[in-house]
Amino acid sequence: MSYYVSGSKMSYSDYLTTKSFVSDVSSATRSAGRQVSMEISRRTREVIASNEAMSRENIVAIEASTVQINDSMNDGFRQVTESQNSGFDLINSSLYHGFAQINGSLNQGFEKLSYDLKEVKSGISKLNATFHWGFSQAIASLGHMNDSLTELVKIAKTPVQTFAFNHFEIARDAFRQELYQECLDELQKAISGDNTSAGYKLEWRFHQMKGTIHLGFVGSDMSLVDLAKAEESFLLAARYGKADYPEDAARAFLSAGWAAYCQGKMKDALSYTEQTITLLPRMGEALFQSAKVQMAMGQVDAALPVLYKAIEIDRFYAFKAAGDGDFQKYNEQLYDYLEAIRKEKYNQIIDSLNKSTSQEFILSAASMKRLGAYVSEIKEMPLFDLLDSEHKLNRIIHEINSIHPDPLEHVVFKIKGVEITDQVEEEYPVEEIYQDDELYSVEETYAEEVIIRPKGLFRKALTEMQTKTRMVNKTRIVNKVRIINKKRMISRQFPGKDVEIVFCHVPSGKLLMGDKKIEVIISKDFLIGKYPVTQDQWEAVMGENPSCFKLGPDHPVEQVSWEDCQRFIDKLNGIEGGGKYRLPTEAEWEFACRAYSTTFYRHGTYGLWEYAWYIENSDNLTYAVGQKEPNAWGLHDMHGNVWEWCQDRL
Repeated sequence: MSYYVSGSKMSYSDYLTTKSFVSDVSSATRSAGRQVSMEISRRTREVIASNEAMSRENIVAIEASTVQINDSMNDGFRQVTESQNSGFDLINSSLYHGFAQINGSLNQGFEKLSYDLKEVKSGISKLNATFHWGFSQAIASLGHMNDSLTELVKIAKTPVQTFAFNHFEIARDAFRQELYQECLDELQKAISGDNTSAGYKLEWRFHQMKGTIHLGFVGSDMSLVDLAKAEESFLLAARYGKADYPEDAARAFLSAGWAAYCQGKMKDALSYTEQTITLLPRMGEALFQSAKVQMAMGQVDAALPVLYKAIEIDRFYAFKAAGDGDFQKYNEQLYDYLEAIRKEKYNQIIDSLNKSTSQEFILSAASMKRLGAYVSEIKEMPLFDLLDSEHKLNRIIHEINSIHPDPLEHVVFKIKGVEITDQVEEEYPVEEIYQDDELYSVEETYAEEVIIRPKGLFRKALTEMQTKTRMVNKTRIVNKVRIINKKRMISRQFPGKDVEIVFCHVPSGKLLMGDKKIEVIISKDFLIGKYPVTQDQWEAVMGENPSCFKLGPDHPVEQVSWEDCQRFIDKLNGIEGGGKYRLPTEAEWEFACRAYSTTFYRHGTYGLWEYAWYIENSDNLTYAVGQKEPNAWGLHDMHGNVWEWCQDRL
């Protein structure tokens, strides 16, 4: 299935309910791999990417015996029969093949391609090149649409707003359960109120969700689709959200633009989409939609430069445009423009190469041969292949730069670790004097009456008092001594761990610095660390490890401020003696990172995966240094992993 084309034989509602589209969306959602398809002129496709480049992007050719494109195609697509040859490739998939019926015999000039996207949902959520409006329900959960009820109640200033937010929460729950009419009912209560409370119409979220339901999407309630109401709701959302939530307002303007486009209101669609670009100049989908609308209006010369901006953000927009009906109406102009982009990229690479070889290096015959082969190889390369080849150019430049009269590629400084002082708790014995009761025996005298003569018949007993002795027990208080254990903190010292810091040589040269391309001259050669400072190195110098991610000694140190770095350098200079260590300046850092490259990234315009740890491949963790590809001067992790401080940050 292709991108929807306004004014085609198929209405927007039919587009959303095409039987094969709906069933394929369901199966694709369940599958691990997601796919996108479009019919592309083979001639146009060949200027975008070679078979090898498509294979690297998981676009593979599949042998097939039948193809026919019937009249369910958009106006911009050509009809093909068994007896006709045509210049259209089929990039087919389980997700979007509803517009093209595959029948008939495969004619010469046709090939069936399958393009596997690993994460359609990720693309949809970011509104990038993989986004299609059949999935517009994503608009209802992007950005601050996801704010919890607790967060919303915090920003409520009146009881009326609190009441409205509670109805909005019920509406979101209904949306989740696919109860779209009930969702609209609750949204209306939030906006207009009911018999118990007044509504609050100025909250942009209410109108954004309402617009999403009226716009429709695969699996929505088609009886509720009303493009005019969708346009109105999205415009209200943009108006009310613009001051405090510009990114959300930008998405609302983009949605209003799509609703207007589907109604054939091209001027309005363009106006709304351009307001999106004003708020978010780097939103690729807004640039693509602007170009698409202008193509639909026949404004080809204005549309193509806008498409180029989208391609600079995400090169897959070249494929998306080539497979879109509005662009295919002007396929020759699109082909010429993509070819011009390809030549411009080629010239940029050659210019970068010329700047590199203009330095006073001694070039070997082997290096000259490699350079010549590389230039010949890339001359006719398609756009994708050129972008992928830039890392190869950087490797060649690295080889040239390494042939230096006084090579200092890898300089190793050995750092003797400082002694580490540790505080530990220790038990120790002490004598303690204490008092206790003690029993003792003494002799005691006493008087006792003793019978001398027993009592008779007519006489009394004769007795006398006698003195006697006996032993008795008594107690007294005495001092005693006992041994007890007490605790104290003591300091222990450990010898520091010796480490090595590897430096790479960076020659002097010129740099077009920053977005404004200001020329900066690096007048002296310098050495810079081959890797970011590791936790092991930091601990050896500072005696402690402040990192949050203590995942290994070779992981970069983090949670350090600029002032922390200055203390590290001071200690390092103290250990070594002298003042040879410092942070690089911003100009030196960018010059070292680029290594004479002129592209957005030091290795090219796209493809960070092999060269950096970043949000898409890091799981929000740090990784041991040196695992990704180095730049032309052998420096690792210049992109990604952790942020890096420069000396002149103040």
